[in-house]
Amino acid sequence: MKHIKLIAFSLGLVILSALVFVGVANAQSIKTGDSITVGANEVVDSILFAGGNNIDIAGTVNGDVYCAGQTINISGTVKGDVNCAGQTITVSGTIEGSLKLAGQSINISGLVGGSATIAGQSLTIDKSGVIARDLLGGSQNLTINGNIKRDVLAGSNILTVNGIVGRNVQGGAKDVTVESAGQIGGNLDYTSDNDPTIASGSIITGTITRTAPTKDSSFSVSPQIAFFSSFIYILIASIIVSLALASLFPRILNEATTGTIKKPGITFLAGTIGVFLVPIAIVILLMTIIGAPLALLTMTIWAVVLILSTPFAGYVLGRIILKKSKQPIVIMLLGVSILIVTYFIPIVGFITSVAALMFGTGSILVQSKKLFARSGKK
Repeated sequence: MKHIKLIAFSLGLVILSALVFVGVANAQSIKTGDSITVGANEVVDSILFAGGNNIDIAGTVNGDVYCAGQTINISGTVKGDVNCAGQTITVSGTIEGSLKLAGQSINISGLVGGSATIAGQSLTIDKSGVIARDLLGGSQNLTINGNIKRDVLAGSNILTVNGIVGRNVQGGAKDVTVESAGQIGGNLDYTSDNDPTIASGSIITGTITRTAPTKDSSFSVSPQIAFFSSFIYILIASIIVSLALASLFPRILNEATTGTIKKPGITFLAGTIGVFLVPIAIVILLMTIIGAPLALLTMTIWAVVLILSTPFAGYVLGRIILKKSKQPIVIMLLGVSILIVTYFIPIVGFITSVAALMFGTGSILVQSKKLFARSGKK
């Protein structure tokens, strides 16, 4: 009976994993290349995935947008959420959902219907920029010239308010300035060694509270900042490792992916066996004096395999979506980016992370067996 339950669970997990992969693979709007454009008169009636050097969205997207590029311009209308990472990002259009951005220089001059979560070296909310809910920002220089309808929670070196904040401004900053056109509808509560600079004509309805940081006090990070920081770190770290793999070992990735797509059941089974049996083998080896060195070596190798499981699974996903593409870097970038984003979605994240672990690990193990077999024949 236990074996039947285990088999049923495994089959169910395979089916759920397949549904996740197929669901993403069937997305119709996938754009890759050096320059990606959604024209002013163009309408995209689905989720949009875009990966390239220059991305320009001037039309209408009736769904969410996921993009990664060097220069990103969104001047059209997105009737969903926007999740993008790039060097220079400009949002002058209308985002009806929430906005999540990571980049070096970010400028918001359009309308964001939900909240904005943004991390960058320089972040400016222009005079025409409106965020209908909250702004969660991490930036070296944060300038608010526009209108934030509710709260601002920020960590920055220089924070300047010359626009309107509907409620409270909280966070940590070295220098805080509220200029003459600045209005804060609630409290200004921040941590710094320096007093704020409050210009004549500015309006702060609530209280001003400055807390001096102490070396002995522990720094408290909000759950939102911790969540977003984790997301950005994992995304960037995974992309760096993945692109290095795609650049150095494209042939191995293609062979492993071809085998996974042709025989997904064998790959999944190999990954499942590896994930459960290898840790048991390591524990057994650690219990013996002679086997301890081998256990440590196995632990190191296995840790590398687990780290590489996401890039390998991401490459499989990228190949499923971009069937005709022969560019390993583009395939890897798209697949891994989608996987990392789904990891942070409740319930779906658990399913995709388990699927990626099993398929990615299985792909590595099966391909390693093939490579050892080839070397043995030479």
